[in-house]
Amino acid sequence: MWNVRDRHRRYGAPAALALCVAALVPAAPASGGEAARLPGYVTSLTARHLDGTADDLLTAGLGFEGLRDPDPPGFADPEHPTPAELRRLAIWGAVGLYGDDSGGLGRLYGPDIGPDGRPVPGDGRIPGTEYTATAGAGADSVTFVVQVPDDLDRSRPCVVAAPAAGLLGVYQAIGGAGAWALHRGCAVAYTDKGMGPGFHDLATDTVMAADGTTGPRAELGDRAVFDAGLSDQARERYNARSPYRVAFKQAHSGRNPQATWGRDTVRAVELALALLDRDHRAGGPAAGYTPENTTVIAAGVSNGGGAVLAAGEQDRRGLIDAVVAAAPQLNLVSPPGVTVRQGGVPVPAAGTPLVRYGALAALLQPCAILAEPGAPGRDSFDEAAAARRCAALVGDDPRLISRADAAAAGPSGLPGLAQRALVRAGFQPASGYLQASHYDPQTPVSYAMSFARASAADALCGYSWAATDAEGRPAPYTAAQLAVAFATSGGRAPAPGTLVNDRSHGGPVADRRSLGPDGRPDYNLAGERCVYRVAFGEPATAAERAWANRVARGLDETRRDGDLGGRPALIVQGRDDARVPVNHSARPYLALNARAEGEAGRLSYVEVTNAHHSDSTAAGFDNRYVPLGHYYQQALDLMWDHLTTGRPLPPSQVVRTVPRGGEPGRAPELTPVNVPPIAADPAPGDRIRAGRNGVDVPN
Repeated sequence: MWNVRDRHRRYGAPAALALCVAALVPAAPASGGEAARLPGYVTSLTARHLDGTADDLLTAGLGFEGLRDPDPPGFADPEHPTPAELRRLAIWGAVGLYGDDSGGLGRLYGPDIGPDGRPVPGDGRIPGTEYTATAGAGADSVTFVVQVPDDLDRSRPCVVAAPAAGLLGVYQAIGGAGAWALHRGCAVAYTDKGMGPGFHDLATDTVMAADGTTGPRAELGDRAVFDAGLSDQARERYNARSPYRVAFKQAHSGRNPQATWGRDTVRAVELALALLDRDHRAGGPAAGYTPENTTVIAAGVSNGGGAVLAAGEQDRRGLIDAVVAAAPQLNLVSPPGVTVRQGGVPVPAAGTPLVRYGALAALLQPCAILAEPGAPGRDSFDEAAAARRCAALVGDDPRLISRADAAAAGPSGLPGLAQRALVRAGFQPASGYLQASHYDPQTPVSYAMSFARASAADALCGYSWAATDAEGRPAPYTAAQLAVAFATSGGRAPAPGTLVNDRSHGGPVADRRSLGPDGRPDYNLAGERCVYRVAFGEPATAAERAWANRVARGLDETRRDGDLGGRPALIVQGRDDARVPVNHSARPYLALNARAEGEAGRLSYVEVTNAHHSDSTAAGFDNRYVPLGHYYQQALDLMWDHLTTGRPLPPSQVVRTVPRGGEPGRAPELTPVNVPPIAADPAPGDRIRAGRNGVDVPN
């Protein structure tokens, strides 16, 4: 569901996701009367009708069979792909009907499953009109795509707002909430939340336009979705000092886009209603498409889940009827007295922001992985370097490994102590198996830089981004790599770019190949310690103090308080989530909502056992985990029934799933027995209870 497309690693980023600006075709005039005005923040708008044969809303003309092809759609000219070709590749990566369906994708859930719970007939092509709009320009720009299927249900109009997950492009949600909506005749309003794949290659001065094409900054000018904001002289000085680096929108825009995710999701709804009212009046409501007669659901995953909850808190005009979120990434306020309990026992930590628990995890993971020799990703680590990380963690920091515990455990026990430290930090004990595959120090680095409103000229803790050569040294991008970045960058440095340690012994090198002062591999211990101190506001130098203050200010701009204004909401999350741990996300958010809204609150939370942040079916995941995507789709169905028939939402609960078992990579087929439904009346021992003083989750 998060579109972690294992086979796509051959081609680029783990998730090939992007936006596309349609051809410049004038929108049709409103049927009767003066055309509705578009929101004033819209700076550009294009429209194109897709006939459902050569091209369409859901499959980009590939059909379901084309989406199952393991080879990505190509380009006539790899160095100059067209916007249509980039859109096609983005949708191929985002919709994700591919490979073995033994995990249930495409059979029990997925973009080909219709309202009746069965695969839709035909090849999935959906005709309709696609609008692409931009608000703002350059680093301030936000991209929107509104899709209106030809079979829009004008007697019961509906809109699904679907912000992108992660830092990804505007089409990212098309395979989840987008497909779900289109199969019901609803319009879909996507947004990239002001992030997306905008980049600036500082060596060649290449940037990206809103349609995904790339070119020299001097030629694209205001059409660029992002540039680093450096003068030619400053860029030349930077290149002389740090050649071949690349800046990207999230880390280097100087805008802290996470602070406006809720606003952007609300704006996507406003735009969709305005376009429906302007261009699709025939056969529609006599009063036009308004919040009063159009059902609107805001639905998102991960960062998109955080965005829809932010929109639910910020929408005071009644535009959004309901919210559905899966594994939402949230930064929460911390009122006193709100406690998260599991099995009646308070959890060690709750409500910590990602920039902090991510920085702590990056320090601990290279050691903790030694306790899980068979875990996915474990073989990619240098065992000797990991053991040195274990030894380096022993000290006085109570969040890591104490000297007393280390002395009692001995060297062989240090990995277990690192895993215990992760649990003390709020990770679930069962997530230890996932830590190797989740080692990602660039997430806390990029988030810290975003919160600090950093520029490309800033270098938090000696980090930068670049493509690298066989030795891991910064190297030039090829023209073809930059040209396809719109569909492969994942909102970070264009693939194959990576995090670089500029302070490594022997010179700048890819972060995972860092050498410590003694010349031995160390996974950049110094850099990760620096980010950790900055994130937790415990600086060791004046420079770190300045960074810490900037990060804290930006972080505070993004905090959520749980007040959804009484609107119905449904959150689903996997208990074993190691990317966005439940103790820092859905659980404390449920407690905040109970405190903010009391008896008026209408939020239900479903925690799914044996599920985590990604629905990967790779070996090592298949036999242990069930797909959270199945429950996200079920949550959308339940919310739809609630809004259209009045059926009550299910109470908060734990859904106890059954792993498929078998050998890694050879798990038997997922069946309904593995994924029992969300219960309308869960057993008392499965109910999650929330009140003003906190939330209680059963073991």
